[in-house]
Amino acid sequence: MKTTMKALVLLNGNLEVQEVPKPQKAEPGHVIVKIEASTINSGDKFFLKYPTPAGTVKSLYDIRGVSGAGAVLNAGDDVPGEFQGKNVAFYRQLKYSENIVGAWSEFAQVHYLDCVILPENAVTEAYSGSVVNVITPYAFLKQVTAEGHKGIISTAGNSATGIALLGFCLAYDFPLISVVRNENGKNELLALGAKNIVVQSDADFDQQLTALAAELSTTAIFDGVGGQILNKLLPLIPRGSVIYSYGFICDSVPFSFHTSLLAVKNVSIRPFANTSTETVKNSNKLAEALKEIGQLIHQPHFKTKIGERFKLEEINEAISYVSENGGKAVLKP
Repeated sequence: MKTTMKALVLLNGNLEVQEVPKPQKAEPGHVIVKIEASTINSGDKFFLKYPTPAGTVKSLYDIRGVSGAGAVLNAGDDVPGEFQGKNVAFYRQLKYSENIVGAWSEFAQVHYLDCVILPENAVTEAYSGSVVNVITPYAFLKQVTAEGHKGIISTAGNSATGIALLGFCLAYDFPLISVVRNENGKNELLALGAKNIVVQSDADFDQQLTALAAELSTTAIFDGVGGQILNKLLPLIPRGSVIYSYGFICDSVPFSFHTSLLAVKNVSIRPFANTSTETVKNSNKLAEALKEIGQLIHQPHFKTKIGERFKLEEINEAISYVSENGGKAVLKP
């Protein structure tokens, strides 16, 4: 039996395919997954440029990649029996472990609380980048509901995270206003059942958003963009709103405002990360969340947008890949 495997390892700042020890027997609480596909997320690219923050989950042998999907070959002690032999999608940042083996490899090892069991008839590759985009809006919805908010404005629009947030809001009948850049984004969300969409380029954007926000009491703002859109939203959102800052892809434009606006509207701004929520920090709640997600993940809102497929040896091309419709580069070991 082969005792090594191919994996993408970070060496002297460069990603290289290396032969590393293959995980043989799953550690307690962990599963060994034969990787069908793994994705390259924006977070993967970010942490290739910047040092990993202290306390985050690292991988043995410095194998990169946090998202993937495949078949469970071996389950360690303390893993619920339903995981054995099942196809799973995972995000290896949810449960801290010193035994993690990253996703950009032939075989990964992750804690079972990083995993969602996929439906029997699901195409495994279609969920190879899903969990990272699904756990965030799930945890966000749980948090803002507990904090007393009655509705959400999402600047994440028709991004993968924005679409997943739409899926949960539809499932739990929670009011959501989705902000999109153009008519194509609006049409994509309409096809997925969205009811309240505002297009940034519309001449009456301000009036539409102000009226909808007042009607639906959307005081929780999920911001995955930053910069220019926040400058536009701040005067329009309801008094007492909270802006939860999750992303900053529009970091070329600063978020600027007169402080009197905060005082007049009683708006506050807070960072948001799924790892800081009770959903993820509490193991019992995390287990419940992953089961709940597993019951909904067959819906189209939770699938990974697949762009192009690459071999591990084509990592440089994969990292450089940009899709016009938001599709992710997928690595196939």
